[in-house]
Amino acid sequence: MIKPSLFIIRNIWWLVPIVVVFIFWEHTAPILLMLVFAFLGRVILHPVVRQVEKVTGNHNWSVMIVISLLLVFLIILSGSLFPIIGKQIAALQSSLSMETLAKFQTKLTLVLESILPSFLLNIYNDVMTHLDAAISEIWAMGLSHIKSFIGGAGSLAFALGSAFLSFLIIIVFMVIFLLDGKKFTFAFLHAVPGEHYGTAKRMLDKISLQIQAYIRGQLIAATSVGITSIIGLYILQWITGISIPYTILIGIGAGLFNLIPFVGPIAGMIPALILYLVTDQTMPIHIIYVLLIIMVFAIVQLIDNLVVSPYIMGGSVGLHPILVIILVLLGASVGGILGMLFVIPIAAILKVVLGEFVINLKK
Repeated sequence: MIKPSLFIIRNIWWLVPIVVVFIFWEHTAPILLMLVFAFLGRVILHPVVRQVEKVTGNHNWSVMIVISLLLVFLIILSGSLFPIIGKQIAALQSSLSMETLAKFQTKLTLVLESILPSFLLNIYNDVMTHLDAAISEIWAMGLSHIKSFIGGAGSLAFALGSAFLSFLIIIVFMVIFLLDGKKFTFAFLHAVPGEHYGTAKRMLDKISLQIQAYIRGQLIAATSVGITSIIGLYILQWITGISIPYTILIGIGAGLFNLIPFVGPIAGMIPALILYLVTDQTMPIHIIYVLLIIMVFAIVQLIDNLVVSPYIMGGSVGLHPILVIILVLLGASVGGILGMLFVIPIAAILKVVLGEFVINLKK
């Protein structure tokens, strides 16, 4: 049995940083967030580095080539796509007001008049009249949160200085992760007592493979949903003549919402419907256009579920769908959106740890 003093000495290299992080949390949180972004970048780029390494035969040169190509790609985006996104964000922020709610309610009533019988429409109008004050309060609160989020986006991530400086730091962290990832693993395993070395190595390898596969799959699926949503909405506007502003932002939002299991696909569609109803249209507002918008997002999810996800996600975390649903609901109850995002990776880690514990018990 290892003495407590010997354990502390062998593990002081990671115990001290953890203590420092907790003591100076306000100052270390931005650094940790940049480390998370860098790790996500490492997860995405690692397969590309391995493919380049097959050609170059040198790991370090492969990392530098991939990072250089990434920087060129980001420079191209900064001169083309990023300015468009920035303009749409600014326009969206200025267009959000209490008048938007009134427009939405009026247009929604017009749509419902074409599909609901008169008695149901009267019930709807009565309910909306009684809830008008509450709805206005919720809308005002939502506007406040959205505008504060848009106005302060990135303030946490870039708390150490300018956006450019933070970006450079993330790139440096990413390069270090790509170059020395195996060294970090070796350093961790070196601190494990000899009799538990094999178990710790198996556990770490399984966790690493599952988490990396899950993160990579989720990001690729989100990108696919975002791109197909943008394309689908542009095609719909071209065919029908309706106007859905901020299409690129809607697509990006749909991709991000898709990271949340089950709830995400519906949440990604709602902004498109709201913006259609509150925008002045050259074509008369009609239920058929609402249904067409819903159909676009249904096709996007069909492509994702039948084509994209089966190939990139597979059984990456090895959890039954029913268990996933239960875990997502539990995560939402405990931690809200963040709980829904992180509950599956946490469950995958616990599954690996418990599996190794059971194997050791059987020996």
